[in-house]
Amino acid sequence: MWEILYGNPVAFVQESKLQSKLQYQFKVCDGLRPPVHEGTAIFYVNLKKKCWHTEPEKRPTANEVYEIFSECQNNESILLELSKSDKKPQNIRNEDMQINIDSLYKSKFISFNSAYQDSNLHDLEISDIVDE
Repeated sequence: MWEILYGNPVAFVQESKLQSKLQYQFKVCDGLRPPVHEGTAIFYVNLKKKCWHTEPEKRPTANEVYEIFSECQNNESILLELSKSDKKPQNIRNEDMQINIDSLYKSKFISFNSAYQDSNLHDLEISDIVDE
């Protein structure tokens, strides 16, 4: 959702030299989400929060998101709201848009160490995929 609005993937911001990409990944699994900047369309914020739901079955599917955006093309109030928020908020700094190229779109092995033990990932259950 961040990429749709801002045109760039969410940047990996290292809070300290001690924080690794693995720790960052665990934080995302534990609920870390990118900020919602002032001036973002309420419609879009609400959709983004639905996509962030901790229970995957309560998140909209890609088809549902597509349908929502398709319906918005005919809603003048939503289009007006989106066009106003399309002017990127002034408080988004260039640093927020920096991209760590090494972390983009690459599969990586995640070893199971103490960081894993301290996260909620050990309770994660992945259900069977059901075709609709």
